[in-house]
Amino acid sequence: MALQLHRRHFCGLMAGSALAGFCPTCLAQALTPREEKQLGSQNHPKIIEEYGGVYDDPKVGGYFALIASRLVRATGRQDIGFRFTLLNSPDVNAFALPGGFIYITRGLVALASDEAEVAGVLGHEIGHVVARHTSKRIEAAERARREAMAAGLLGAVLGTNGLGNAAVGLAQQRLAGFSQEQEHEADVLGVRYMGRAGYNPDGLASFLGNLRAHSQLSAVIDGRPAGSVDARDMTSSHPRTIDRVRRSIRHAKIARGGWQLSYKENFLKNINGMVFGDDPEQGVVRGRVFTHAALRFSFRVPKGFRIQNSPSEVIAKGPRGSGIIFDLASRPFQGSMRSYLANAWARKLRLRDMEPLRINGMDAATGWTEAKSRNGTVTLRAVAIRYDRKHIYRFLFIAPSRVMSQLSYGLRDTTYSFRRISASEADSIRPLHLQVVQLETPARVSSLSRRMAVSTYKESWFRVLNEFARQTDTVPAGESVKLVI
Repeated sequence: MALQLHRRHFCGLMAGSALAGFCPTCLAQALTPREEKQLGSQNHPKIIEEYGGVYDDPKVGGYFALIASRLVRATGRQDIGFRFTLLNSPDVNAFALPGGFIYITRGLVALASDEAEVAGVLGHEIGHVVARHTSKRIEAAERARREAMAAGLLGAVLGTNGLGNAAVGLAQQRLAGFSQEQEHEADVLGVRYMGRAGYNPDGLASFLGNLRAHSQLSAVIDGRPAGSVDARDMTSSHPRTIDRVRRSIRHAKIARGGWQLSYKENFLKNINGMVFGDDPEQGVVRGRVFTHAALRFSFRVPKGFRIQNSPSEVIAKGPRGSGIIFDLASRPFQGSMRSYLANAWARKLRLRDMEPLRINGMDAATGWTEAKSRNGTVTLRAVAIRYDRKHIYRFLFIAPSRVMSQLSYGLRDTTYSFRRISASEADSIRPLHLQVVQLETPARVSSLSRRMAVSTYKESWFRVLNEFARQTDTVPAGESVKLVI
C-alpha cells in the first residue's frame, strides 16, 4: 500500500483538474510546449505517489542520471528540459508524460541485462516525447469526445441511440495504447539516440526479449494465459514485437562501429545491491502473507489467491472469479464497528446479518449482501477492524454466490489472520536485493536457482533475470549472474 500511462490515465488527464486551465477547442488542435510542460508538472506528483516514490539510492540514481544525460545530448533537444525519475516500484514499466517527464521503475532496471538495454528503453521514451505522441493522443481523445457528443446529439434527434453508442466506442478505441506507427517512430528515434550516445542499438531488441520472458512468467504466476499481459506491465501500453523493433533498428540507418557498446560489466556493478521486489515501507508480499512494517500489521490470504499491492489498497485475486480488497478507511469513526458498517462504509449496501467480532484483541464487525453482475449474482462480505483510535482496516470479500460457501472457510481464516506485529518483528522485515556474482567454476542453473530468495518459481526467476540462462542448463566459469538474496 504505498500511474503507468495507458487508457485509464488519459481518461484521468482529460477529466481531472490537470487540464482545467486549458481550452477544449485548443486541445482539439494542439498543446503548446508551455501547456505540455504544465500538464506534465501537474501530474508528476501523482506518478510519484502511485509508484511508491523515487528510488533513493545515490549509486543507482547517479548511474541512471548519467545514462539519461548521454541520451539527451544525443537528441539535440535540450530545449525540452527533460526530467528523468527512477521509481521505487517492483513493476516493470517505463513511460513519459508531456513536457519531457520520463519514468522508469527499478523493476525494469533489474530485468535489463546491460546498460545498452536501459538506454534503449529510455531512448524509446525520449522518442515519444520528441515526437509528441502523448500530446497527440490527448488531442485525439478530445476530438473523439467532441465527435461522440455530436453523434450522440444527432442520434437523439434522429431517434437512433446506436449512432451515439458507436461513436463512444470509437472514441474509446482511440485511447487504447500507442499505435504501431507511433511505436515504430519512437523506436527509430530511440535507436538513433542510442547510436549517437555510443550504445549498441541491438539493446532495444534484446530487452524486449527479457520483457516477454517476464510477462510470460507473470502470467503463469497469476494463473493467466501465457500470452496475456498484466495492466501494470510495460507491454500493455507499448505493444511491440522483437521483429518490429529490429525493423525499426534497420530503418534508423545507424552506422555501426566498435564504439557502440553494451557496457554490461559497468551495469552489473552499479545495480549490485539494488532492492528487488517489494519495499517494506510499502508492504511486502511473501507467498500468501502480506506484511506492512511501517503500519505494523499482517494478514494471510487463502490458498489459490495471489496478492497485488498498490499505494491505496491490496487486492488478492482468487479462483473462480473471487477476490479480496483490503484498504484503510479514509477517516476515523467514533462509534462501534457495527455502527461503522451500517452508517458509514456500507450504508448503501443494506448488509444482512451484521454482527460484532473480536479479532486478535481488536473490535470488528461483519455483514454480507448480494449484488447483480454481468456474470450473475455475487456475494459481498464486508469486515471492518478497528486497529486503534485513528485507524480502521477493511476487508471486502467478493465471489460468485454459487461458490461463496466453498470459499467461506478460507476467507474466514483471512479475517482472523489479521494481526498487529511487534516493533521487533517489523524491524526484522528486510527487502530482497540483487546480488551480482561472478562464477569461478561452471555451475548448473538448477543449483544457482536454489540460491534465489524468491518464494516460488526460483529457476524461472533465475532464467528471467539472466537472459543467457534461457538457452542452457550450465553457466560457464567467468560469467556474472544476478541472484536475489
